[in-house]
Amino acid sequence: MRAAAGLVAMLLLPGFLVVRAPWPAVPFLSLFFWIASWWWLPSVGRARFLAGALLAFALGSLLRLVRLRPARASWPVLVAVAAALLRAGAAFVPITGAGTRLDTTAAQLMVWHDGMPASYAPLREAGSFGAHPHGLDAVAADLSLLSRLSVSRAAVLAVAAAGGLSVLGLYALLARRLTAGAASLVTAAVAVTASLVEAVSGGGDPAWSLGLGFVLAAAGPLVSGRTRSGAVAAGAFIGTGLMVAPAVVAAGAAAGFVSAALAWRQTSGLARDAFLGRLALAAVAAIATGAPYVVRVVAALAHS
Repeated sequence: MRAAAGLVAMLLLPGFLVVRAPWPAVPFLSLFFWIASWWWLPSVGRARFLAGALLAFALGSLLRLVRLRPARASWPVLVAVAAALLRAGAAFVPITGAGTRLDTTAAQLMVWHDGMPASYAPLREAGSFGAHPHGLDAVAADLSLLSRLSVSRAAVLAVAAAGGLSVLGLYALLARRLTAGAASLVTAAVAVTASLVEAVSGGGDPAWSLGLGFVLAAAGPLVSGRTRSGAVAAGAFIGTGLMVAPAVVAAGAAAGFVSAALAWRQTSGLARDAFLGRLALAAVAAIATGAPYVVRVVAALAHS
């Protein structure tokens, strides 16, 4: 129960404090903070930072709860949440023939060092630690430090969150293009299909699921958003996705470029200018978010 409460707290805070954030964006805003802070604050005592930050965010959330008037959840929202929980629950079902267990080496080192390690010693030799995308490992390490759960069990919860957020990111994107009911039904169908395919194929890389969630969550406000804050959030999600699964971000960028090129001629001049403005803001936010990780990657390549 303590571990589950810790995971819920990490998914809700500090995203809940962003007043105008749509509910599907809240866990992505929260994980953006927790993951990016590993690279921005690599030497800080992580356990104390977690406790202090969560306490401050919890106190701040009380001020919002006083004024909050939650609307009754509609059936599309309930369907989308159920689909996300279904996808998350797949992490707790052992897959026959899936092969090796989760590799928790990186998360274990993060817990041992109570911060970002400089290398993989003493467990293995693999160069600079921070030059590799350990975003999902960071979530597992934070959960282990917060709840005092073993790293292996914390990793399973992190994988569950990754699966659920990939579905939530899909719903957030579809809800901007379709009706709420259609978006939730398509999301549920994709969640069921993905779970079945994973069971048959033996599973995939959970980091890719989390990276996909960030890419999908960024696509909505970037393509059809109307606010600067949405564009900044999209950029932050993309920068965080680089720390989780760079290949997924690259694939998403390529797909987005092709889609924009195909729709460019049918788009009005005002819409083009608005999109380019959002794209510029998102690029700045992505660079600011992922800069410490990119610098470590460049330094590692220079010394290789």
